[in-house]
Amino acid sequence: MLLASRECKRGNVIPIAITLRKHFSDSYYRDTLVRALNSPNIDSAYIASGFFSDFTGRLDGSAPDFAIGEQMDGKKVFLFGSYNKEEEASLMALRDAFAQRGLEAYARRLAPPESGGLKLRWHAKVAVFLSSTRPVLAVVGSSNLTNPSMYGNSERRFTASPGPIHVEADSFYWLRSHTDAAQTMHDVFHYWGGGRLASQITFDHEKFDTEIEKLIESLYSDLLAYSWRDL
Repeated sequence: MLLASRECKRGNVIPIAITLRKHFSDSYYRDTLVRALNSPNIDSAYIASGFFSDFTGRLDGSAPDFAIGEQMDGKKVFLFGSYNKEEEASLMALRDAFAQRGLEAYARRLAPPESGGLKLRWHAKVAVFLSSTRPVLAVVGSSNLTNPSMYGNSERRFTASPGPIHVEADSFYWLRSHTDAAQTMHDVFHYWGGGRLASQITFDHEKFDTEIEKLIESLYSDLLAYSWRDL
């Protein structure tokens, strides 16, 4: 696992983390998604992925402490992606699984190109979490919203690695001044290993929030700017 922070000068650290998954226990993507949606003041998530699978039942069995549960009741989740019929079916299955667990879930795929237009194949993996209408946390990287990315540590049940571990690299951006976003990322990197995993990250500086917010808002706006079709 690699953690990196960009320092402008000693003692002032921008709230950015970069992770490289090397072990089954490294579950930063899963932990961020679940902890963010469990946070009282994070209301919605906009998640784009190259691939999808309904991981909710398997997550119940492998890590019930990170299950998609009642604390997320009423939260909005917008799923974006799908480039063929098979992936469209997987996308809708995950949407329906979220809805069955009390979330207000939506699925969207790229609209067909206009006559003479370029056909796009969605491959980007991004997630943006909003507090009311304000983007406060984002994940950009290689993790898809699938079973392999949702495997990881559990305090309530030990589960051996199900097979080859997908080596993923993800970057995280959050507003230190937003309590729930900051707490989410603090817990993601401190929960396992008593803080050892976050030894290179400082979470106590808000002076760079303006620039981080510009990055997150730009990502959010660019995602919505594509031509999407409701499923």
